[in-house]
Amino acid sequence: MIAFLFACSPDEPVDSGLAPTLVNVQAEVFTQSCAFSTCHGDGGGNAGLTLLDGLSYSELVAIDAEGDEKYGAPPEGAIRVVPGDPDASYLVTKLTGEGDYVGTLMPGASGLDAERLELVRQWISEGAEDN
Repeated sequence: MIAFLFACSPDEPVDSGLAPTLVNVQAEVFTQSCAFSTCHGDGGGNAGLTLLDGLSYSELVAIDAEGDEKYGAPPEGAIRVVPGDPDASYLVTKLTGEGDYVGTLMPGASGLDAERLELVRQWISEGAEDN
């Protein structure tokens, strides 16, 4: 149980000087805090979401949010990532705990540190490109 809690929790703060690219979001957020077998890694991931390197873009951008038996269904019409609009992106809702979401705050009970959250928000704001 301790390994699960550690595996889905944020690590050291990200360097705020990083460019808001998918490569940096993947390395600093998804790979470090989300892409584990107990969360969104091998085996399909919770809520049908896999955030492994090379798969996260196609799993997130302009894709309907899904639920699962454990967490329930997200609001009708929720989109995981809406390019250009972090506030309309269900991913941001799950990362901030703000708005209408189901389940728990991601990743883990403490969520992301401010720098990682801003990196994700900037990537989405700039079009959520596969870069």
